[in-house]
Amino acid sequence: TQLPLTPNLSIPQHSGGKANCFQRLLSLFTIGLSAMMCCLGAFGIMEASELAEIFVSIYMLCFSVLLVLYEAMWWYSVDAVNRNLRTNFGFLYGVKGKAMYLIFIAFLVIGLKDDVSVTFLRYMTGGCFLGTGVLMLFVAFSKPELIETYKAPSGGFGQEINEPV
Repeated sequence: TQLPLTPNLSIPQHSGGKANCFQRLLSLFTIGLSAMMCCLGAFGIMEASELAEIFVSIYMLCFSVLLVLYEAMWWYSVDAVNRNLRTNFGFLYGVKGKAMYLIFIAFLVIGLKDDVSVTFLRYMTGGCFLGTGVLMLFVAFSKPELIETYKAPSGGFGQEINEPV
């Protein structure tokens, strides 16, 4: 038997290599940004003169740990952690929700008072978070083929939840 010479149009004709590379680079970059935000939160706690500044810095630490945990689930899923994250922070499991979260974090970081002595780190971290969030939204709307192979971590849920978000 001979195979038909016409391509099957229901299967996308591009490879997932470029898309997977883009997604991995974005994930690693986000982990790096989270580390920068942890440093900024630690500096904020050490240099705080008011209780409100300490709370904002603790929020920054919590938000960055949350983001690192999510990204870690993308690389290596731990069922119990993934179940809790997906149940309580499901917006992270979609590209648009994660992009909006990054933009929210950017404004939190940029909005810090000038009490943090590392102003460069504050603006660099906030600007990179904002740029990454905007880039993700841009890609989601203008180049969806780069994220169509994206599959959210599904550890702890079985195969029925392993659908693109």
